[in-house]
Amino acid sequence: MRLILRILEFCQKEIKGVKFKDNLRQLEYQEDEVVLRLPVTDVYFSDFTLQTIRDDLKNLREKTIEFYDYYNKVWMACGIIEKPHIFERTGIMEFKIDLKFWNQLRNLAHGLRRCELSKALALPTVYSIWFYLFISEKKKPLYITIQHLKERLGIGENEYKRANGKDRVDHLEERVLKPAQKALNDSCPFTFKYEKIRENPESKRSPVKLLRFIPVSQPQYRDQNLEKKALLAKTSVSFLNPQVYDYLTKNMGFCLTELQPNKETLDDAIRYIPNILDKLCSLQGRRRQRDGTVKGIGWVINALKSEIEIAKKEQKAPNVLVCPGNVADLFNTEKYK
Repeated sequence: MRLILRILEFCQKEIKGVKFKDNLRQLEYQEDEVVLRLPVTDVYFSDFTLQTIRDDLKNLREKTIEFYDYYNKVWMACGIIEKPHIFERTGIMEFKIDLKFWNQLRNLAHGLRRCELSKALALPTVYSIWFYLFISEKKKPLYITIQHLKERLGIGENEYKRANGKDRVDHLEERVLKPAQKALNDSCPFTFKYEKIRENPESKRSPVKLLRFIPVSQPQYRDQNLEKKALLAKTSVSFLNPQVYDYLTKNMGFCLTELQPNKETLDDAIRYIPNILDKLCSLQGRRRQRDGTVKGIGWVINALKSEIEIAKKEQKAPNVLVCPGNVADLFNTEKYK
């Protein structure tokens, strides 16, 4: 789970145009793949072995992502990661991600707050990470069956059960729910309370049919710097990739007051249009008219809207990925297909 979160962190940094400050962490495009390199210690804390890392990398490689091109009737599949390497002398791991899957992960990471990733990566257990991603930013209560919860958490069907096959919810509480809840209570801006909903509410011996999770906000644990950035993003174009912003202002000559009303379109353009800088360069060449004047921001925005629609259609049909929209669901094996 931490490795997937680190991959999403790589996606976020690329979206924001943040360069890696050292040679230990690298992202490189190679034809139809993306190569990621990072230290083992970015993923594992003190309690791990070389065999643990090997097993985890193999496990991710064996989990399947499927794509289907509806126009051309072409199916393809890939692992979450491919060709994993561990360089034991340097403590570096390297693996590849199929470009189609990488683009889907970018879309997923685009909507994540950085504080979600940093807080989740610091949590001590797989269960606490999953619950944090499951409950984060939610407002309304969430309902889930015991069976579904166990599937989401990767708990075996026969675990936490009595000899007669009935669920031992008390064991699930003591070993999974309460420790995860405490970890979130102690450090995260979002945690939860939960209630057991029984088939017969009047009887405490009645089987539990649902768990009701109630989101709880803990603003004291929010990263204040990130909160300021989030607030600024609502009133400015600071969310833009710095390279895109520089090109729009320095090369195309637009000012902040022209970009501000169109930030939603610009945000979508960065999200959906591959090689957005190349597209802006092309539009810049087409702006100039025969009389020497150049078309204004309105023409550029309308052109980008057309390109966004084209890009959306291409993403929805030719390369459809049946992939979970919730980050927590990405860790559920059954959701990969």
